[in-house]
Amino acid sequence: MRDLKTYLSVAPVLSTLWFGSLAGLLIEINRFFPDALSF
Repeated sequence: MRDLKTYLSVAPVLSTLWFGSLAGLLIEINRFFPDALSF
């Protein structure tokens, strides 16, 4: 049960970091290669 609570407290942090870095990566790609997502 304690392991489950540890997992539930770690998972949102990791997913927030992951999606934040993914969004930053997309923004940087869009900044250097504009209109790359419209093909």
